[in-house]
This record gives sequence, C-alpha cells and structure tokens, in this order.
Amino acid sequence: MEHVKDNVYAELISPGCNVGIITTEKGTVIVDTPLLLSQAKAIRDELASQNQKPVRFIIISHPHGDHIIGTDLFEQDVLIIGNRKAYEKMGKHDPSWVREWVKSWNWENQDEIEEMAAAHISVPEIIFASELTMELAGVEIQILPLPGHMAEVVGVFVPKAGVLITGDALFNEHHPYMGEANVALWLESLEKMRALKPARIIPGHGPVCGLEAVDRQQRYMEKIIAIRESWNPEEGEKTINAHALSEIISYYPLHGRPEEMMRARIVESIRVAGQPRF
Repeated sequence: MEHVKDNVYAELISPGCNVGIITTEKGTVIVDTPLLLSQAKAIRDELASQNQKPVRFIIISHPHGDHIIGTDLFEQDVLIIGNRKAYEKMGKHDPSWVREWVKSWNWENQDEIEEMAAAHISVPEIIFASELTMELAGVEIQILPLPGHMAEVVGVFVPKAGVLITGDALFNEHHPYMGEANVALWLESLEKMRALKPARIIPGHGPVCGLEAVDRQQRYMEKIIAIRESWNPEEGEKTINAHALSEIISYYPLHGRPEEMMRARIVESIRVAGQPRF
C-alpha cells in the first residue's frame, strides 16, 4: 500500500485496477475494488498495522468488471456508493467475462481465475444522480462526474490532501481503453482534472502521478483523433497511416500484452474517435 499524501493511500494492482484508499476516523473509504480475497486481505492487514479503521465504504468509479469484482471481499457492513448509471449496469454484470480477460494477461493461476469468475458483485446501496459530497470525521470527499471512458465514470477528490482518484478517466503508462468512449467528453474531463489542481493523482491504471500524466494522455488522444480525421473506416485497417499507427502503439508500454491484441484495440479506439459510443 503506497502512501500518496496525508490520509490517502493507493494499492496499485496490475492486472486489475488501482484502489484508492482514504482513511478517516469513521472508517476507511476505498475507490474501486481489488480482484482477489488475498488482495483485500493485504489491504485490511495494512490498515490494521497502521491502526486505521477498517473499510466501511466502497465508491465505484464505473462498472467495468476489473473495478467492481471485489465488492464482496470486505466486511458485510460495508456501504457501496455509485451513481445511478453504474447501479443499473452492475445489476446486470456477469463475472464470467474473467475467462476471456485473463487470456490477454497470460494468467496462469487457475484457482484465482475460478475465484474471480465465481465472484458475487453487490450493487450500490447509496445511489446518486451526478455528484455527491461526503463528510467523514472532518474529511471532505467529493465525488464528481468525469465521463468519457464511459458515461458512468466518476472521480473522487480529497480537497484537503489535494489528491484526485480518477478511475479510468486517466491511464498512466497504459494505453487507455476507448472501445466505449466519447472522446470529446473525455477531453472535457481531462480539463476538469486540471481545474482541480491536484497535488497527486491516483489513476485507474498505472503509477501515482501528477498532472503531467493528464497532459500526456491528452496528446495520445489528440493523435488518435488526427488519425481518425484522415482515415475512412470503410476502406479498412490497412489504409491507416502505418507510421502514425506504429507511433501510437509505442506511445505506452504493452505490459506483456500481445502486440496484435493491443493493435486491434487501438484501431477500435481510432474508429470510436469518429463514432462516439454514448
């Protein structure tokens, strides 16, 4: 568990998503969930070793499987918080997606795969429309919309610490998944991040960072848009500018994922840049 600033920590999980951790005297808040019971236990043990309160609240940044699969890995009296759109999608989520997802990571531990594929996912009990502010023992926690990656995405800002937890509104040192995106809205959300002037950022994936990662992701997305503007998808993938596509593929590390698979995802990102999914 990495200390980010003041009462904010991060559990950086890959494969999987980062878990933001906010400690308060009324219980610990986590943003998104680990994948496995062993990871949840590591968070619980670390909190206990620092005499911090146990996890009492889970804020869902958005309903993609790697962010919600661990909703039942903590104590039964944990309250789950999410916006209306996340609530509606989580109720329909089937964790069997794991069996395909793990193939892209060459996941070898079959017991872990079975644990994830059998997970029960609890839906939010505290549901809000757009924004929500929590005040826990003097710690203000702001939940605010950051759509783009999906319509449902929210970020969590702790003003006193100056720490922003973005969910998948920000990827750092990872190719952003854009298959369900609205790129124009996503760029607006990057501007919202800048306006908050965070001292530190916990992205959805990748190391803790500052606003330089926001700038870098914007440049990536602008390159995607530029390729899309000069490409007619009806002419096929082979007509994409080869140099520009190679530049995008090499922009971020692949983290062991097959290049052909990532190439296909990037081509889909280019296509979606001209055809917003919401």
